[in-house]
Amino acid sequence: MGLHNLDHYTIDVADLEESKSFYCGLLGLKDGYRPPLSFPGAWLYCENELPTVHLVDIKPGEPPRQTVKSGLLNHISFTCTGAEEIRARLDRSGVSYNVVVLPVVDKTQFFMKDPNGISVELIFPPAETRQSDRDAMAAKQLTSTVTA
Repeated sequence: MGLHNLDHYTIDVADLEESKSFYCGLLGLKDGYRPPLSFPGAWLYCENELPTVHLVDIKPGEPPRQTVKSGLLNHISFTCTGAEEIRARLDRSGVSYNVVVLPVVDKTQFFMKDPNGISVELIFPPAETRQSDRDAMAAKQLTSTVTA
């Protein structure tokens, strides 16, 4: 017995359609089957046919849900392929994102915010890392070393 992988995460959203547009239209998840629950929402599926992102539609004026003390969620990450296609979609959409190349392992990461303010990371294999992104990271590291 043990933990094996992240099953899904759930986001309470103020605008269900805007969130579906970001995750499905921009990032490529698929809106799929959701059991007949007593509240509105959507289940979004990855290419592996697993419902990884659950959206819960929160309408203005609804009573607030009980909250508990929690830590700060830093970001959610998806392992991806197709960096150039996704980069082009992000550029066309106007969504602001940062590109990071991980030292040594040479994986490329795109960081952005979803419509709910949640940080999303897309991580791509080394074979999809652009030389220009490596060069930009090296220049940033050199600049921070010189100014430190």
